[in-house]
Amino acid sequence: MRSFVASVATSVVLLAGSSVALAGWSVPRVLSLAHSSPYAHTAVAVDARGDAAVAWETVGRWPVESHGRRCSPSPTRASCFPVSTVCLSVLTAGGRLVTRTLWSSRTNPSIYMSVVVSASSVTLAWDYSNASSTSQTLRVAYGPLIGRWAPSRAIWSFSGLGPFAGDPHLAAAPSGAVLAAWSVCTSRNCGYNESRYGVAVRWRAPGRDFGALQVIRGAPLGAVPQFDARGTAYLSSPCSGRVLMATAHSQRFSRTVMLTPGPALDMTLSLDGAAQGLAAWVAGGCSYDEAVENTPGPVFISLLRGGTFAKPRALTPPSTQAISGSAVAVPGGATVSWYVRAANGVGEPFSSQIGANGLPGATQQGANAVIAVTADGRGDAVLEGGRSANTYGPGASAPGPLAGTLFVRPVSGAPDQPAPSPFGEAAAAPYGRAVALTWYQVSATLELSVWRP
Repeated sequence: MRSFVASVATSVVLLAGSSVALAGWSVPRVLSLAHSSPYAHTAVAVDARGDAAVAWETVGRWPVESHGRRCSPSPTRASCFPVSTVCLSVLTAGGRLVTRTLWSSRTNPSIYMSVVVSASSVTLAWDYSNASSTSQTLRVAYGPLIGRWAPSRAIWSFSGLGPFAGDPHLAAAPSGAVLAAWSVCTSRNCGYNESRYGVAVRWRAPGRDFGALQVIRGAPLGAVPQFDARGTAYLSSPCSGRVLMATAHSQRFSRTVMLTPGPALDMTLSLDGAAQGLAAWVAGGCSYDEAVENTPGPVFISLLRGGTFAKPRALTPPSTQAISGSAVAVPGGATVSWYVRAANGVGEPFSSQIGANGLPGATQQGANAVIAVTADGRGDAVLEGGRSANTYGPGASAPGPLAGTLFVRPVSGAPDQPAPSPFGEAAAAPYGRAVALTWYQVSATLELSVWRP
């Protein structure tokens, strides 16, 4: 289907029963009334001013037949697939809400997307496969917060056997430049051989198109880009201890750091300033086979100071069997969280506060643990209260956090500020003080709220 751009000014719609914002959170705005499907994805971003953008996919009905022939049980023709549509809503700091339909086509659903807000503009990237899943295409669209956009365009395509190709991620530099990165197969048949994959990147300066394609063969599979406050770019992967770095404005990843020579699980690199942050990972391993689980292990951390990573430090005993982990660094410390599978098979949360010197505090467990989600550039942290079998919501036993609830912990020391929804996708401004949260209500409406101090 022909791609198009339709800009529609959307009227103010308030969340039923929520006429008052929660602390620093804005009153929730309804972005879409369309029913969501299990294939739909969302992506959210916010800048220092509080301008927020949410991208989402809607998936139409699966055709029963096409051209007189039944489509089930395993459709292979494009006409037997539903119409997938990519939409974008922008909520400005001044309260104006604009929604655009950026692209629509009959394609294999489950579109992966990424969005950033920078230099008073929005950039969106998404990938999709054809009906037979033998080709992958990556598209981008970008334009001002309010105003006319050019049609989306394809910036990469791949045909062959590469199950990990695609999956785009965007990051914005302090200068407003945007970096796009995605996994690529470096041969015609990569299969499940990780060594045959690399990462492709393209850079875009404010007001310009994306530049030439660069393929980084030494980057780990699934590498995600991000910038520190100085403009240094980093590529790191949840399944590798290898981190690539490019100095500000160089656009070349010429430095590689190995945090661990062995495999890693849920490697998180969290940046909290100029050339500083914290890396945390589980000393286990990722599995690329759906029939085989990831390998658990103990949790390790490494401080980043002055552009140099410190020697890794074990955060948990060697006997720990963590199945996942996350970390959020803020000026003066960090929160590292991890899950261990309990006897009943349910993941039990743990967390530890890390000081500026890299030394951990006491470990919190269960309802007293907090799960690290993200943090903005000034140190306002987005956390989730630990969950347990008997606690959920604001009724967690004091003095623990709000169990099972998303909240902002302001850097100013003000009380924790619960989000208007206990779940959803959160994003924080990388160079200012703002957080955006988007979520689907039970009624399937997509909503957005922005936190500002």
